[in-house]
Amino acid sequence: MRRAGGFTLVELLAGLTLSLFVISTGVEFFGLARRVFFRLKEREEADQAALAAVDRMRIDLLHAGQGLAAETAAGLIEPVRADESALTTTARERELALAAAAPAGATRLTLVSAADVARGRRIVLTQARTGEVRTVIAVESGAVVLDGPLEGAYDPVTARVSLLESVAYYLDPDAGVLRRRVNDGAAQPALERAASAAWSFDPSSLLVRVRLELDVEGAQAHETTVFVKNAALAR
Repeated sequence: MRRAGGFTLVELLAGLTLSLFVISTGVEFFGLARRVFFRLKEREEADQAALAAVDRMRIDLLHAGQGLAAETAAGLIEPVRADESALTTTARERELALAAAAPAGATRLTLVSAADVARGRRIVLTQARTGEVRTVIAVESGAVVLDGPLEGAYDPVTARVSLLESVAYYLDPDAGVLRRRVNDGAAQPALERAASAAWSFDPSSLLVRVRLELDVEGAQAHETTVFVKNAALAR
């Protein structure tokens, strides 16, 4: 006899089991693909952030020593300083004009304008072939107070006074962040998820080498080598 149309209970259970297997496999595959996608996206974003940080550091290094050839040649300024704690660059932010002569031993400079000068900022003074670097400890109307007496005398016509800009990079290991600080301002994150940051400066070749590594699976290390051209002008 022919069986009536339809499926048996065994066939229904087998079909249901097969359907559940296909669905579960598809869901698992989708979850795996989603995890891979976000992992690749995370790696790409981290690499892009590292490239941006390296480029920012390269710009600061190229700016190091700008406008300070004479001061660098006299040994008053180090355009670049690299040690285990930080990579620091120094450049000239702007010129300051003396409104009156500054005699040796003075701790107060009278300026034509003290705008943009703040406590903690450094200035460099040069007269002929001599000079010195001082830190501002107070700002008054049209004047600044220095951290110590001047060793030399400075004439308002022939002296050169410059406000310095310092940029420091350092790794915050607890937060895993490479930070950038301008002068005495608050440090800003230059690169997050930084596993390590290493730099070196060769004074003979004037080459700075920087290497950044990320705390991201599969992310590559980023390196750059920069020639400090402004320091070369001082030679």
